[in-house]
Amino acid sequence: MRTQRVEVVRLCRVALQRPRWQQVVAFVVSSWTLAWILGHYVAAVGAPTALGVLGGFGSRVGFVDGRWADQLAVAWHEGGGALVVLGGLLWAATTERGQAPALLGWVAVMLGAERVGYRPAILFALATMIGFVAVLWAAAQLARHFGFTTLLPPDVLRAGVTAAALSAVVPLFAPMLFLSRLGRPYLTRGPRVIPSARSGDDPVAEESPRSSAG
Repeated sequence: MRTQRVEVVRLCRVALQRPRWQQVVAFVVSSWTLAWILGHYVAAVGAPTALGVLGGFGSRVGFVDGRWADQLAVAWHEGGGALVVLGGLLWAATTERGQAPALLGWVAVMLGAERVGYRPAILFALATMIGFVAVLWAAAQLARHFGFTTLLPPDVLRAGVTAAALSAVVPLFAPMLFLSRLGRPYLTRGPRVIPSARSGDDPVAEESPRSSAG
């Protein structure tokens, strides 16, 4: 249990350690996703769609009147369900060094939910990701049996769990980033480990034989 908690904390730190431009994009996508998810829990009936969230935000700031989101949703409702499958595949393609697919996956799932709905979109995307990882895991077992471990390593399942965890962190990225920036001035950092000096730079090692004899 303790090892799992340490792993979760490590993945949360990995999610926060992004390039600056990706932090901005991740903050926008996370806020959008979090508002979309919370909208379905707060208002079970008449919950806002992903495009409705954008339209409501645009109308509040006076950027647009909000009707464009309704028109776009009607046009998008005629097609775009395949984006849910794409979102699940993008979730599965997420790694610690490449977290952008998780962001694109959430955008694809939210847009695909305009047609299939909130709950079916989430479940179908999860099923796609799990099915893809399961197929790779089965192929890795066959590759291990026939001695082709270099093609598919045996830790495919671990990579799938990491991808799922980093994808699940996306809606929480915005509040985590806000709290980390808010608490940074009040948190202490551990002492930095100074690497040991080389023997050639050690003043004791450079001591002359005469001084040591004396």
